[in-house]
Amino acid sequence: MRLELNVLKIRDVQFSDKTAVSDGVLYINRDQLQELLSEDGRLGGVEIELAHPGERCRILQVLDVIEPRAKTSDGDEDFPGAVGKQVPAGKGSTCVLQGTAVILSDSSGRGEGASADPNGEIIDMSGPGAEVSPYGKTHNIVLLAAPGDGVSTQEYRAALKIAGLKTSAYLAKAGKGMKPDLTEVFELPPVTDIPGGSPKLPRVVYIFQILTLQFEPIPGEPILYGKNVPDIVPTLIHPNEIFDGAVIAPHRALLVQTYHIQNHPMIKELYQRHGKELSFAGVIIMTAPNNVADIERVSNIASCLAKYILGADGAVLTKTGGGAPELTMARTAQRCEQLGIRTAIAMLHLGADIKDTKYGAVTIFSMPEVDAIVSMGVPFMEFTFPAVDRIIGGSRLSQGGQPVQGEMVRALRWVNGSLCQLGSAKQKAVRY
Repeated sequence: MRLELNVLKIRDVQFSDKTAVSDGVLYINRDQLQELLSEDGRLGGVEIELAHPGERCRILQVLDVIEPRAKTSDGDEDFPGAVGKQVPAGKGSTCVLQGTAVILSDSSGRGEGASADPNGEIIDMSGPGAEVSPYGKTHNIVLLAAPGDGVSTQEYRAALKIAGLKTSAYLAKAGKGMKPDLTEVFELPPVTDIPGGSPKLPRVVYIFQILTLQFEPIPGEPILYGKNVPDIVPTLIHPNEIFDGAVIAPHRALLVQTYHIQNHPMIKELYQRHGKELSFAGVIIMTAPNNVADIERVSNIASCLAKYILGADGAVLTKTGGGAPELTMARTAQRCEQLGIRTAIAMLHLGADIKDTKYGAVTIFSMPEVDAIVSMGVPFMEFTFPAVDRIIGGSRLSQGGQPVQGEMVRALRWVNGSLCQLGSAKQKAVRY
């Protein structure tokens, strides 16, 4: 399967009377886009705002971030199952508007409960907040949609996610037929054609948690080919499908946005090393169940797929969600090790606040076979963010009752994009 990502580098975004790309500028017909999104009766109206790098602007209640992408080859569909018809993703050509992002902001006023910050996750477009998050450096198209009359919170959030995917495809179609600034090619043949195994290059598989069941799944939310998949068993998928809209970040993925999945750093790294240091054998997607019996079931299936179907010598594993999915990840790694597959796991430590533990980072498992762990940090370090001139979305008061437009102190966990469970964050911890 071969996928071409034709990248257009965007240096500015402006509203105009026509949606088009010209000389590195994305022009957007706001009325036309609003009309498209308002076709979904679950949304009670959609406002669209722009936020640019360097602007003293703060975006509140960020639910997800999506990079504008659209298919340009005949017979293909955008975000199949969610926006387009059911066809295989991961092949043909796709236009990418690099330097832009579609931001979904929750305008419902229906928070996650008393324990959550009333302003949700934020994006600052200037200052230290912009430095720690990639979305402080992109030209952002912010969708602010309220739920329609009688629409439940779950229905609203599923609709908002689909609105973001529609916006992504609508914008990227403006670049169709244009000469790209860069073309990235991802091509991986069928497993039967991939050489590997000692004394040749070791076969390595990536085991990717796409959904945690520690939170209630949202019916209708497009996670895999347009469906929520809480009952899916571990499944083989081509890595190109993940780049190309088959997998979408669920609500409450915790430190994973769809943008990160579209630019999946683990998969890109495995591609770069393919044929040199390893043979990339493919991807196994799975969920993280919330009970021991199902954890045993999915870890058994995933490890057997890796060993007996893909013939893997090694496996890389990541997780989604909070602390509980660590158990599924670790148990899957342990089962792989017991079958002779060497494993490495990469994880953010979400199970304990750094202030509550002597060493700062902990795991909630202890398995002697799982001895190769890459720590990607603890998301509870606090930063001070300066005052801004403009607020987009959300309440106007912070958790402490102070104006959110002013200076605020927030844990890094609440800065959208600053940390990533897939490994794309650039923060480094140093102990003095």
